[in-house]
Amino acid sequence: MIENIEIAKYLNGIELVVIGGESDRNARPLDYEWVLNIREQCINQKVSFEFRQCGTHFIKDGKEYTLNARALMS
Repeated sequence: MIENIEIAKYLNGIELVVIGGESDRNARPLDYEWVLNIREQCINQKVSFEFRQCGTHFIKDGKEYTLNARALMS
């Protein structure tokens, strides 16, 4: 996921939405607020939701974290 998006209108007939960040030194950041927004849209449409990994550059509460690959799998 590379930006905040609205997907609610596309969720009809969808069973599962999976979200995750990119993993690499040059990966783009993933903001946790984007994840929560997609999760809320899925809840409202009764669609299953999974958040699988933060990605290398993860933003939460305005702070950016840089995570190594091993940390992403734990």
